[in-house]
Amino acid sequence: MQMFNRLLLIITLVLLVSGCAKSPVKSLEDTRDVVAHAYAAGAIQYAPGEYQLATSALQAAELQVKNKEYRRASQTLDLARRYSAEALKLTIVRKEQLAAEQKKIAEEKRLAEFAKQRELRQQAALKEQQAQKKKVQVTKPKKPAPVVIKKAPPVIVKPKLVDNVEVQAGENLATIAAREEVYKDALLWPLIYKANRDQIKDPTEIFTGQILMIPRDKTKEEVETARQEAQMLNLFRPLN
Repeated sequence: MQMFNRLLLIITLVLLVSGCAKSPVKSLEDTRDVVAHAYAAGAIQYAPGEYQLATSALQAAELQVKNKEYRRASQTLDLARRYSAEALKLTIVRKEQLAAEQKKIAEEKRLAEFAKQRELRQQAALKEQQAQKKKVQVTKPKKPAPVVIKKAPPVIVKPKLVDNVEVQAGENLATIAAREEVYKDALLWPLIYKANRDQIKDPTEIFTGQILMIPRDKTKEEVETARQEAQMLNLFRPLN
């Protein structure tokens, strides 16, 4: 994982340097490099949601620089860099998890094969013992096997979930956030995305029937940050 750690260090240094005053054009070049590093590390496969947000922010910033909206471009570039760094971190973690899982599976297969061979040996030995007994014992009528009445497993009633919504046909994160029973604000969709990243790979792609958790413990600062991110990313149109 040394290569990925070096990439993460490079992105961290770029983030620190980008915090200093510089022209938006130079910052744009640095951000393109950061996003490219995340792509090269495999973020599009292991952290597709964060990578998509990073590329969306980069594209928005490029348009803002083209339109000479330098102040907005600087903020959007900062957002793109942060999402790129997060995507790279997730990529490293998930690759390590995958390697650990593969190692665990290999060990489980080895142990299962060992247990199987041991059981086969035991069965062979038992058959040999039974064959020897039949030679010296008088065959006795077999007793009917006792009837075992199995009790039906108790029915477990799951508690009703609260603060969750089911995705309806044609909905996206913004329309869900705009629901009366959710936030009544389409711009707060990043809160829903971040709370459900384990089942949402791409914030622009959710599926009918998905059950999404609606976080209710966010501070005013977190809510305002989510609203600003939605305005800068502009993934869903129109957003009020």
